[in-house]
Amino acid sequence: MRGLLRGLMFLVLSLAIGQIIKRVLTSRVGRSVLGRVGHPEFATLEGAEEASKRVKQGIELVRSLAPGEQKPEAPREHEPAGPRWVRVVRDASEMLLVTGALLKAVTDFVREDEQLRRRLQRIGVRVE
Repeated sequence: MRGLLRGLMFLVLSLAIGQIIKRVLTSRVGRSVLGRVGHPEFATLEGAEEASKRVKQGIELVRSLAPGEQKPEAPREHEPAGPRWVRVVRDASEMLLVTGALLKAVTDFVREDEQLRRRLQRIGVRVE
């Protein structure tokens, strides 16, 4: 049951984040920011779909890397302190931290790409 719930949470998380990414990229603010960083192609519906698909693939990668059912090393005498909803919220926050790390990696890539484009333009190489 726990594995099913975990899989369902990853599915819902990937769908929700995919929709958020699409809406942010196709918004007026998203279009202007993407235009400034040199990637206006992501502001189109097709580009936003592709970015959303890549983020979903990243979440699936994290899911595959996350440890599955583990056998406890020693049987516990009692449950950890606190209500169950606290543990669920803690798990959800950990998943959001991973998502944030993935988004940070994407933004770092875009920033480095833009810096490389500027360097290449300074030396006279045409960049499309």
